[in-house]
Amino acid sequence: MGTWQIVDQPLNCTPLPGVWSYRVKRDQDGNISKYKAWWCARGDMQMPWEYNNTYSPTSRFAAVRTIIATAAQEGMELHHWDIQ
Repeated sequence: MGTWQIVDQPLNCTPLPGVWSYRVKRDQDGNISKYKAWWCARGDMQMPWEYNNTYSPTSRFAAVRTIIATAAQEGMELHHWDIQ
């Protein structure tokens, strides 16, 4: 599926510990619709000088819809960038 990418660990870094969290999603009738799992890193274990090394911007869906609607109304083009 291309979800994970295995990389070499830098020599001067220690990975953060964490835990797996699991959830079963159910539909309106109570039947299982999907299984979800995610890795939760313990951010409280970061060293103070490492706090600026993480960056994960998010936006609300309503804000994204507003931008798309405004661009469509004004005849503008939208561009997307992936920053790694």
